[in-house]
Amino acid sequence: MNGYREVYDNLAFLLETFGKLAGTRYSGGEPGIALYDSGVPDAYENYALLEPARPVPEETISRGLNFFARSGSAHIWPIFPGVEEEACSILEDCGLVRDEDFHAMAADLSKTDYNYADMNSIRTIRGDDEADKWAECAWRSFDSDGEPPEPFVSNARHMARMDAFTLVRIGQKATGMLYTSGAACGIYYVATRREFREQGLAGTIIDGLKVRAGRMGFGRVVLLATPSGLRLYLKHGFKDVGAVKVYRMDRNNETL
Repeated sequence: MNGYREVYDNLAFLLETFGKLAGTRYSGGEPGIALYDSGVPDAYENYALLEPARPVPEETISRGLNFFARSGSAHIWPIFPGVEEEACSILEDCGLVRDEDFHAMAADLSKTDYNYADMNSIRTIRGDDEADKWAECAWRSFDSDGEPPEPFVSNARHMARMDAFTLVRIGQKATGMLYTSGAACGIYYVATRREFREQGLAGTIIDGLKVRAGRMGFGRVVLLATPSGLRLYLKHGFKDVGAVKVYRMDRNNETL
């Protein structure tokens, strides 16, 4: 459970930090649950996080569903080991569907190559204009249709101004983000636009962010990988801690 806990804690810290951005909603005061609504109409931008090894009564899950019902937001519930199977049954009874598992992953930075040759190809984002470009690239890299929604762009602008976040991109081809806050260090938003895939760009960003984390004094970096990203992260030094169940509520699900 220790490896899982490291990934869970990083994500919990991240959601709390995100929840301080203008235009978002966050509720972390309830024991055992953290809720984050980004305002973006994409389930994978909105999270309900149940704390492992803690009893999860039905009322807690009901409060979580009501939190998102107020805005009609699609959302996901990553279920880490230690949350009772009964909680999963409640989610299913409430209309959520089981999605593909994510994978908790961690990398040891003690052997990081600080002379990494491709660092110069990675651009660090500063200022609103650069943040807008990052948001557009990231949105399209996850195969989302149309222009990035305003809340996604606004959140990128806020992140570009905060010390806890390092947003990076390679041209308008690939993106990534390093989150560092206290003991927490995690990699997020690594993605490549469809027409530029299979060129090693995402791997360049992963290695570059590991270098940055190591230079900042972190010994480990963690992430929560989608199934499509698992092989890539394994190739770039991450170890698979294990699967995390994911339940999804679509925006137009009438059970909300």
